[in-house]
Amino acid sequence: MFEILIWASIGVVALGMAYAYAGSRDVFHPLMFIGPMMLFMYAWMPLKLSASGGLDGFFDRDQLVFVQSINFAGILCFVLGSISIGCRLPEVRLAEPMSSKAIHVLVIAGVMVGTIGVAAWTLAIVNVGGLSDAFSTAYSGGWDDNGYVRDAALMMYPGFLLIIAAAVGAGFRPVLAILALGFLAPWMIQAALTSRRGPTFMIVVTLAMGWYMHRQKRPSLVAAGAAGMLLGFLLLFLVTNRQHIFIGSDQELTADVSDIVEKPDSGNEFIYGAGSILSAEQRNYFYWGRRYLAQIVVRPVPHTMWPTKYEDFGLPEMTHNAGTGEGFAETLGWEGAVGSAPGLIADLWLEFRWLNLPVLFLLGQIYARVWRKTHLQGGPWIAQYTIMAALSIYFVMQTMEAVIFRLLELSIPIWLVWRLAGYKKTTLTMVPAVAPEAEDLVAA
Repeated sequence: MFEILIWASIGVVALGMAYAYAGSRDVFHPLMFIGPMMLFMYAWMPLKLSASGGLDGFFDRDQLVFVQSINFAGILCFVLGSISIGCRLPEVRLAEPMSSKAIHVLVIAGVMVGTIGVAAWTLAIVNVGGLSDAFSTAYSGGWDDNGYVRDAALMMYPGFLLIIAAAVGAGFRPVLAILALGFLAPWMIQAALTSRRGPTFMIVVTLAMGWYMHRQKRPSLVAAGAAGMLLGFLLLFLVTNRQHIFIGSDQELTADVSDIVEKPDSGNEFIYGAGSILSAEQRNYFYWGRRYLAQIVVRPVPHTMWPTKYEDFGLPEMTHNAGTGEGFAETLGWEGAVGSAPGLIADLWLEFRWLNLPVLFLLGQIYARVWRKTHLQGGPWIAQYTIMAALSIYFVMQTMEAVIFRLLELSIPIWLVWRLAGYKKTTLTMVPAVAPEAEDLVAA
């Protein structure tokens, strides 16, 4: 039954992707990039682990069936939510030219926002002694005791998106495109030298979608599929060789990435996520939105000002794997690895139990609605959707906590700048394509 549920999950994702692409002809539809990550997390990984017997030391068959039933239902709800908004779009795009005022505002604000990000990143590097010291050991980087400084480095992403929008809106100005690219260069350095899959994914998606979507163009399905497979391999390659990639390393790298999927340890995303579900169910302990509220209310307060903020909020668990690793030893007889994440469906199960299903349906709708607005209204919606797509690796593979604060931090500057630029909802409109015969009648 466990394997049947896995194949059923594959079928749901495959049908959802086929339906979305057939209706939209858009490789940037949310199911086209979230679907493959769900297949990796909830199908390929458990199939490989099951085939090698790697799950037997952690769960019995009834537990696996229970977990995969939840995963299947969650996948189904997200897919249905994504396609419930509708995939078909009008074919003729009529875009109003961007005003010179809007272009100037986007460039100036983009430079300011991006500079904040570069300054924060540079300060963190200087704090540890410079580039050589920051990247001379595996999985390292810069650091600052102030969380606002650490998070401010993310401002390079909205800086890039604001400037690239101006570059394309001005009829494509290479100087602006190069300037925009310069604001992502520090993140490229960090992603490459620290083997971090999250920033690497964010960089690739931001570059690709920021370029194509502002130009109202899309790569072909074949090109996008090939690029997606290469990106997936790159992410697995970075994680596999994480301990061997740093400045001055002379260690040999391997292209064999199978251990990331097949190695049965308590840090494996599927195993850890399944353990989180079972532990919460056996203890009958769920958060009912408190962890997510803490991300908005408690997290912004500096730890130096309120060192016991999570304890005072009633969530001391937040300091251990964001509250996802509680009760493993008592209920399962083994401990989840420190620093692990359970993935989207398990994280929502910890928060809402069976109510995670309507939440997943709603999340699918949100992604699809923002995607439609990129076509129908353009403007800041393109940048907003690009950010949501870039964060989708955290969305699927980690926790909502990893998404919430990043989404707020990256989205708010973009909305404020576009408002200053005079954005109106009519910036981009679309009308149904007119057949040649109808054009002749209109002309007559």
